[in-house]
Amino acid sequence: MNTAFFDPTMPDKIKQYWNERARDIGASTQVTTDDIFMRELEIAKLKEKISAISLPDGSTVADVGCGDGYSTLSIAAAFPTVRFIGIDYSEKMLALAEERRLAQPDLLERVSFQLGDMRRLSTSVKTDKFEVFLTMRSLINLSTSREQYDVLRQFAEHLKAGGYYFGSENFMQGQNNFNRLRVAMGLPEIPVRWHNHFFDEEEFLAETEKFFDSVTIDNFSSSYYLATRVIYSAGCHLRGEQPDYLHPIHQIAGRLPVIGDFSPIKLVSMRRKL
Repeated sequence: MNTAFFDPTMPDKIKQYWNERARDIGASTQVTTDDIFMRELEIAKLKEKISAISLPDGSTVADVGCGDGYSTLSIAAAFPTVRFIGIDYSEKMLALAEERRLAQPDLLERVSFQLGDMRRLSTSVKTDKFEVFLTMRSLINLSTSREQYDVLRQFAEHLKAGGYYFGSENFMQGQNNFNRLRVAMGLPEIPVRWHNHFFDEEEFLAETEKFFDSVTIDNFSSSYYLATRVIYSAGCHLRGEQPDYLHPIHQIAGRLPVIGDFSPIKLVSMRRKL
């Protein structure tokens, strides 16, 4: 397991980063990510996963690291008989989430948001157990592999027997692959951001099998990254332009069939061991 030096101030710095982003960007749809079309692709895939398991009426889904609640509310709208709870440790992000919730009165009774740190999950959810846990690029905000796998262990403890974890998270293999293509096209590598810690696929599979079975890693956004981060970016480079996350190619790229392994963002799916 990755045991790189741990900066004890890093969790507070990352929390400050998200609070400042919520303060500076506010209710914009880009407050949690600049690439809004990538997020829509993630939301669509998570909806597919939840649909496939046919949750009983009254089930509860916990979205951990919910940010401004945009994704939580979007997914909740697709499942009118399921309750959703969003948990985040950024007070300012949660304030935005509550604003979004209040603007959608049809979801008020089924969706709630609360302050909580995923590293100490029981302080937020007590002894509650859920049918599903979701994350969308939130585990990568933990600074070490040890913290990440401990949170996944806590998810297992708070899942009902046979419950599921679905997460859109980042892996180094896809990161390295698309950066090799970028270099081949004369583009600079895109580094992992200072506040992120990406997973290693082999380690992920080895660690999660302790608590989960039916573990899969889906390269669902590979073609999206190939089109936007390599081909489109190379075109921008030739024209001397800066890439624009709102350029229509991002919307088109989400409809491409999946080929290769060219994206760090992958969809993980697993079921708590019985």
